[in-house]
Amino acid sequence: MIEPIVLDNLVLDGEAVCHSDGTYTDSQQGWETYFFSIGKRLPTVKEYVSALKQLDEQNDSALQGIIQDLRESMLCTRTKIDYETSNIPVGNGYLDVLIKDSAWRNALQDEVLQYDAPEAIDVLQKVSGKRSYIWTPDTNGRKSHPERAVWLSINTDRFDLDCYDDPIGDAGRSRGVRGINKTSKEIPQTTLEPKILPTPATVLAPQTYQPSGSIYDPSVLEYIKQQMAGIKSGTVMDWKSNKK
Repeated sequence: MIEPIVLDNLVLDGEAVCHSDGTYTDSQQGWETYFFSIGKRLPTVKEYVSALKQLDEQNDSALQGIIQDLRESMLCTRTKIDYETSNIPVGNGYLDVLIKDSAWRNALQDEVLQYDAPEAIDVLQKVSGKRSYIWTPDTNGRKSHPERAVWLSINTDRFDLDCYDDPIGDAGRSRGVRGINKTSKEIPQTTLEPKILPTPATVLAPQTYQPSGSIYDPSVLEYIKQQMAGIKSGTVMDWKSNKK
């Protein structure tokens, strides 16, 4: 098993997930159900872009595993497009051309990438050597099946953002992701001296105590009087046991 990839605030699976039946593919809905059952979730497009950028900057060999998944299959993301309310224009095209249109640029940044569009385009092209291209359903497809999943893949001449797949259809690979506490990552792996902080005073509300009986045990009180008078005896426990 390949070690997971630790990012700024996430842990991404180090390899594509294999089901118990030996298969590596599933639909977006199938992957969501699977990861939910093990306390993980699917990565968003934004998280994949961030991961690719960080791994590339660090010259991390783990980058090649993700690229291999993208070339051999598709990687499923958590991102969904609801074309009933979406502002994504109808059509397909290379992102570096489409973002010259403000409607495309805003839609890509808000709904698909959730990332600065020019920077995301640069990241995808740098790690893959391919220009990024988006596919969307036509007008009829948007009406018949408004909700579509977003998948990522690398083809011979493009880095594809497939925004037309049915969430319960098609099949591809995936990796799970879980959040981590960024602060805990920064704590050095050394034994720290514990800090002893003063305990703040506790302010108690005034209460009236009315015991149902005597608040003293007469036998204990008698023993204390004997001790004060210098009368020798055994231990308190011995003395109490003799009184029973």
